[in-house]
Amino acid sequence: MRFSGRKAELEVAGLLLVLLVGATVVPRWSWGQSGSVRDIEYHGIRPTDPGGRVGLRNPERGWRTETLIGEPSGAKVWGPAYNAQGKVTPGYHDEWWILPAELYEPFGLTLLQTYCYLTDYVDKPIPPEKLEALGRSLDNLRRCGFKAVLRFAYEKDMKREGGPTLEWMLRHMEQLQPIIRKNADVIFVLQAGFIGAWGEWHSSTHIGRGDYVSRAAILAKLLEVLPKDRMTQVRVPKYKRLALSEEIFGGFEEVNSQTAYTGAATARIGFHNDGFLAGKMDGGTWPEEPNFGSPGNEEFDTMTRQSAYVPVDGELFWSDQQSLEKGVDGFQSALRMRLHHYSSFSLAHSYSGQEGKNYSIDRWMVRPITKEQLEEAKMPISEGYFEDQFGDSMSRTPFEYIRDHLGYRLELQQARIPTKMEVGGEFSMEVDLINRGFSTLHNRRAVYIVLIGADGRVHEFEAKDTDVRKWQPFEPGDEDYEPLRHMIRVEGSLEETIKPGWYKVGLWLPDMYESLRLDSRYAVRTANRDTLWWRDDKGRYGVNLLGTVEIKIRDHKAK
Repeated sequence: MRFSGRKAELEVAGLLLVLLVGATVVPRWSWGQSGSVRDIEYHGIRPTDPGGRVGLRNPERGWRTETLIGEPSGAKVWGPAYNAQGKVTPGYHDEWWILPAELYEPFGLTLLQTYCYLTDYVDKPIPPEKLEALGRSLDNLRRCGFKAVLRFAYEKDMKREGGPTLEWMLRHMEQLQPIIRKNADVIFVLQAGFIGAWGEWHSSTHIGRGDYVSRAAILAKLLEVLPKDRMTQVRVPKYKRLALSEEIFGGFEEVNSQTAYTGAATARIGFHNDGFLAGKMDGGTWPEEPNFGSPGNEEFDTMTRQSAYVPVDGELFWSDQQSLEKGVDGFQSALRMRLHHYSSFSLAHSYSGQEGKNYSIDRWMVRPITKEQLEEAKMPISEGYFEDQFGDSMSRTPFEYIRDHLGYRLELQQARIPTKMEVGGEFSMEVDLINRGFSTLHNRRAVYIVLIGADGRVHEFEAKDTDVRKWQPFEPGDEDYEPLRHMIRVEGSLEETIKPGWYKVGLWLPDMYESLRLDSRYAVRTANRDTLWWRDDKGRYGVNLLGTVEIKIRDHKAK
């Protein structure tokens, strides 16, 4: 291991050391501190732990559903539509997608793939009522604690009939810019969309297969419309390479550790593989020889290299179409997701919960995956993941494993916390963690160590030099996949107005947007059995409690 830079409330007054159940506490002296420092060790989540069989609800990662949004009330939709009482109704309303999304929250679901179709406006401006409907849908995402993998599209099939021209796409993007900017807080990623069938950049009425000048124009406008801190995704890796090769961008280069998160175009374009393991070419994701969808194929390898630094989404084909051997293997899927750093994946495709028949994802839910399989493949495994509280072996499924490891999975390893602090005095604290997930976090997020008093007041100390986007699970390109250990260090001083007493110490990873900053549904929770999830009496914050510390009046005589 290399070193590199849940409502569960705590309501019991005076309960100071609950956090340390199962933790190992080793006091030691630390020079320059106001006394000794506790080294606290933390552990992974076991299947028998409370909530050990459900998904950890964390933002901007994991399973996603798929839905239409921004439709007028009563519009025709696929499948049954439900009202707020759960009864079938004849047309669209936002409850149609809210209720199913809430149903899947035990799977850790926080994301929805949201399609906004502009089919009726291919040669005219988007009317105010359409924009208002879109705004309502995005407001409802926020109200319900979800984020969107958002896509705009016009053409709903591959007939190449009735699609918009490039000019109208660009005009519509201008219209959409204010609403995108206003709601960027609940947009995880805005997929490139707009062009062709389902917005996948193929089978377009007016933009030919080799027209990368038009594709580059769409991509450039998207990056302009989006805030600088948000990214887009394209369907096929070569779309990025060929579009960025056009003059408007000045040439293509792969994103790497030096250019990642710099705001450069290549650093803001990820991938969505809408044909995941659908035949040897992944449903057309990499049709080129040699090797098709395997190492040695140029497009496959470029995605392997770039995916560490950009968000990657995927989905199976509907109804297991073009799958290998009547289904897609769950273990092989996990291997591919790790290799290509998947942040999110569809729970709609090839799953009985959405399609009504048993398909691949249903198999993933019942077939076993073993610790030995994962160890042989050098896949990430948390301590206790395959054990009960007595250390006896327990089974897991590919569905559980994929659910838990899509995107990031932050697991605390150790914290170094002073046993006491002094009003007006200086202090330092350190927290070490490992990211066991398939990818890192892709949107900026502040990192705080907080002190929480008996009155519920939260004192924040920011780790200003910490960038969560650099918390890679392993060094990109490392064929041994050796997990990296990341350290958070906070130094500060206690203001003279702080009251003496016992304080809870916690790690807080809130959303960067002020609109979501205090919403605990958008804060990151670590994958540990011996940390509690603290929210205040208004449901705010969302803090991983690490331990406790006593704050005393400074003893000036001892100085």
